Amino acid sequence: MTEQLPPYTTLPQPEPEPPQYTLPETFRIGRYSTQHLVRPDQLKAHLQLLAAFSQLKQRVVASESLIAGLESDSEKRWVWFVNLAVERFERWCFTIKQSDIVEQRLPPIDVTMVWHAYLLNPSWYAEDTARISKLKPLAHFTDYFPELLANPDLLTTDAPQQERVSAWEHRIKLPYDPFASAADLTHKSIECPYCYRTILSPFLHPSGNGYAQSNFSVQCKCAQPITKELLGLYKFVRNIVEPTEPDTYLAGTLHTPLSAYDTARGDMIKKRVLNSHIIFQKNEASDPTRQILINIQYDAARMCTMLKKHLKPRLLNKIMGAYTDDRVFSLDLVGAVLRQASFVKKMVNLGWTEPGYFANEVDIVALQHCIARYHAFLNIMAESPASFFVPTLDIDLGWHTHQLMASQYQNDCLSLVGRYVNHDDKVEEGQLATSFDLTCRAWNDRYRVPYMHCGCPLPGDTIGQKLRRFLSSRSTNNELLLPPKSDARAATHPSDHNAVFALHDMSASLRRREDRERKAETRKLRAERNGRAVKGENDDHEIAFLYPVPMFYYYPGGCVAGAGTVMDGVSVLAVFGE
Repeated sequence: MTEQLPPYTTLPQPEPEPPQYTLPETFRIGRYSTQHLVRPDQLKAHLQLLAAFSQLKQRVVASESLIAGLESDSEKRWVWFVNLAVERFERWCFTIKQSDIVEQRLPPIDVTMVWHAYLLNPSWYAEDTARISKLKPLAHFTDYFPELLANPDLLTTDAPQQERVSAWEHRIKLPYDPFASAADLTHKSIECPYCYRTILSPFLHPSGNGYAQSNFSVQCKCAQPITKELLGLYKFVRNIVEPTEPDTYLAGTLHTPLSAYDTARGDMIKKRVLNSHIIFQKNEASDPTRQILINIQYDAARMCTMLKKHLKPRLLNKIMGAYTDDRVFSLDLVGAVLRQASFVKKMVNLGWTEPGYFANEVDIVALQHCIARYHAFLNIMAESPASFFVPTLDIDLGWHTHQLMASQYQNDCLSLVGRYVNHDDKVEEGQLATSFDLTCRAWNDRYRVPYMHCGCPLPGDTIGQKLRRFLSSRSTNNELLLPPKSDARAATHPSDHNAVFALHDMSASLRRREDRERKAETRKLRAERNGRAVKGENDDHEIAFLYPVPMFYYYPGGCVAGAGTVMDGVSVLAVFGE
């Protein structure tokens, strides 16, 4: 006879399924309606790319014997490796052709990492590929990036086709594998600004003055010392005297918020520089480049002093900031890669770069939320053109992915937002903090939901299981979902991978930082006096992630909470869609 269950026993109930959570077909950005600018599969492809970059760095950090002299300093070893990657990227840019079949000429992962960081500075990237003849073929490869996001294995593969490897090694004259290349790529070719002689400088030198080191300096056979500042000045002067379009235009003078190629503005600024008669005074030099260098005594500061009479300080600083070394790019790509490594690390810490992390349909909810919030972020930029908004990590993932499709990104921004939206790769930390506060208020005013919340779902095997477990643990009160606090909760921070310390004004930056810390401590003491316990701002903040809210909340009857209201059968994403 079957044993009877006690009357107080209940059978386990199945966990509630999350409600339908589907992206709307269109989003409103400014005055216009648009279909999705990025898709979940593209975010997943981008995360796969970030995982490959993380694995590359981990391998460099673990390879103590990779380069002599840096066995015990993994961070300096990584900086040295990134310098070699930028050198390889530049050589690749100089050898690709408009007629190339892209899939057969794709670069190794270290070069792809540099290319990726370059793309995430969209204004400089767009201007450089239009202004510099040697970089024009790069635009052809960039237009293929949507296809690469559809098949990211082409970029991340450890076993590329032999034809691709052979083409690289034939054109670049270096091994395809970056670790094998490191043994061969020991010196950089440099042209002396004094005698025009080509010399070789080591990337790494025991004295600390190698090209990949912070105190770079090398002496030419003409007995003159060469620094990166001097090389940048030399590049700038050659740009001044260059008569042929498009290379005649100065960096930072063509790409504006309303025009991708404003030659009238470029001509006007170039004319102002050419009207500086002091730098063109006649002397013993036989060519105009040396003539200018002699007049300014090979001194970048003296050049700036002379040009201040003709250009406004902000414009002059932007232009001169593009001439910091002898590389063809208007951007310090070593610094760009190092800054992006912070964002990569945060995605890794979240687990989002793990293979299969978004394999299940329910797990795609998080990526759908990224996309909805990114479109909403573009909308507030369209509605507030004078404001500087700071994205959260989830929004930044969508933003970065959009920027990888450079031509589409430029066109979408101009047609929907009304201007080209630059992704500032370096922002002084004080401005970042202030602008983030403004972003939170603007978001709350516009959408009536919080911009972020410090927390994470309960543990689970996948992000979808975490969400389901959290939903089943909540009461059925009509309340807006906020992730619970726990010892493992994630931190609430802006996407600060691009935060930089203003070295040009260190004392002021320190004062501002100390002022923010003092105000935070005052708020904490006030709360404690009022009987409220306040945790330290850095407690349990190992993982920086602005958890996107509101998520959806399950109610018996199939309702969803969004923007502080209850809507029957409507996804919360509809708050930002149509």
